[in-house]
Amino acid sequence: MTAESLTALADTLEQDQATLQRELEEIEMLLRQVATEVERHEARRVQAEERVAQMERELGTPDDVLEARSQLLTQTRRATLMQAQLDVLGGKQRGLQRFHERLADAIPVVRAAAAGAGTASDSPAVPPPAPTPTANGQTGAVAAAVLAGQEQMRREIARQMHDGPAQSIANIALQAQIVQRLFERDPSGATNALNELVAMVQQALEATKTFIFEVRPMVLDDLGLVPTLRRSAAERTRRSGVPVQFDSVGTDGRLSTEVESGLFRMIDDAVGAYLAVSASAVSVRLDWSDGQVRATISGTAPGGEVTAEQRARAAVAAARRDKTLPGALASMIHEQEEVEAARNTGLPESTLTEIEQRAAGLDVAVTVSEDHWQLELSTRR
Repeated sequence: MTAESLTALADTLEQDQATLQRELEEIEMLLRQVATEVERHEARRVQAEERVAQMERELGTPDDVLEARSQLLTQTRRATLMQAQLDVLGGKQRGLQRFHERLADAIPVVRAAAAGAGTASDSPAVPPPAPTPTANGQTGAVAAAVLAGQEQMRREIARQMHDGPAQSIANIALQAQIVQRLFERDPSGATNALNELVAMVQQALEATKTFIFEVRPMVLDDLGLVPTLRRSAAERTRRSGVPVQFDSVGTDGRLSTEVESGLFRMIDDAVGAYLAVSASAVSVRLDWSDGQVRATISGTAPGGEVTAEQRARAAVAAARRDKTLPGALASMIHEQEEVEAARNTGLPESTLTEIEQRAAGLDVAVTVSEDHWQLELSTRR
């Protein structure tokens, strides 16, 4: 790489580092707020528990005891959910912090490589040397460190969700069933409410498992790319109502961990992007040959064009965007406006750019059709 490209890479890494720093500051603020809420809800839960104990000691009326226990269940659920949010934010903070530290280590290496390349090219007496293995190794190490940091962050979030909130919610479901049996003395007044609570908690548990799969599907490490994509397609179909078809042709096999992770993330991002721009159907096909695997992601354009009213609404929303909004919220609003304005135009440029950047570090070739409704990824097996 030339000195200019290395300098540009270092500048980009520094921008990413600054963005991560802002996100870490926002998470720190949220952590403080959520921690305060956790303490408040826990205090209310303890008060409700003491009230139930008092009512039982004083032999209160069945209605009063039932109401006190119902309040205890409500406060317990709220306190547990707030603690789960605190655990999730803590996991995200640790993952982003490690990624921030990796960038801090990588930037000086890139700067030094750029300075070395610039010094060599400025010398008129010595012809420009061919890239040395050491320089290439440094550049490759930087790219590998960035990708490894991203995947490590995803693993950490998945582990935190699996060991924390998911386990807590499962315990709540079990405890709710136990309490349900305690209310058998007044089934008409308590059973329906408790059944609703159990169903709600079980639904939250299912949502947590879905979140774990989206962040870092554990089946990817255990079984590989094909089973993971098959499950992802079925889950996308179930949640969106849009058919997402998956097909694998040829004799599949395991790839390296980095390539499997990268391919899954790129394919999943493309499928999500097609669904976001209202594709009426999406298909994913893997073609396995002796020396290559090729992934083709195709979206079917929705019927109808973007109306003038829709474009005007997106333009007005962009013009009225509040510049004082926090960075994360402003970015989310901007992305939504891009989706509204670019509907029916295939794969968004922002998604394609992210896929190309990830592919560059994994030696994956990226080809997109002229209308952006078909993306092809290919790499060596």
